[in-house]
Amino acid sequence: MPVIQPIMYKLTLEWMEGGRERSQTFTSVQTTKCPGAIRIGRSKEHCDLVPSETESSLSRLHAEIFLNTNTNNFWVRNLTRDRPAAKRNPIIVDGQKVLEGAASINTGSQIQMGKIALKIGAIEPIEAEQINQVSDRPVYGVKCPSGHILPYNYLGLFCPHCGKAMQSGESEVLKQAKS
Repeated sequence: MPVIQPIMYKLTLEWMEGGRERSQTFTSVQTTKCPGAIRIGRSKEHCDLVPSETESSLSRLHAEIFLNTNTNNFWVRNLTRDRPAAKRNPIIVDGQKVLEGAASINTGSQIQMGKIALKIGAIEPIEAEQINQVSDRPVYGVKCPSGHILPYNYLGLFCPHCGKAMQSGESEVLKQAKS
């Protein structure tokens, strides 16, 4: 049986702000405001990416990007979807308006939220051996009963690789590369 590597990623978002190109990279080993998601909006308290302090066309909590661990694809979800219809702020993903549900995104996808246009600059897998380059503290994973290692913030009840229940999974420190 082949060894399945942990689902680890590096995702780079790019946008223009004040006439300057900006970017921010997130990894699956970083702690975010909502485990397993990258939240975008005006609220520094609730969001991981706050493109502009003065941008009023963004909601305080506008959208979130997350990895669907069953399909290993990234999606973006509109977080204003639960508001009354007249108060929802749409997001436009690759030309498609998203008011409810989620839309699949890939490298190069465009996400428009109010006046802010984000581009998915890169989605890259990272290996457990590369973790020490993005984190200076021990990084944990969850090992399923069959030995598959998943990110510590995996929220599924069953391993996406073998289907075994994660309730008996063990926490494990992921290997660090030697300097």
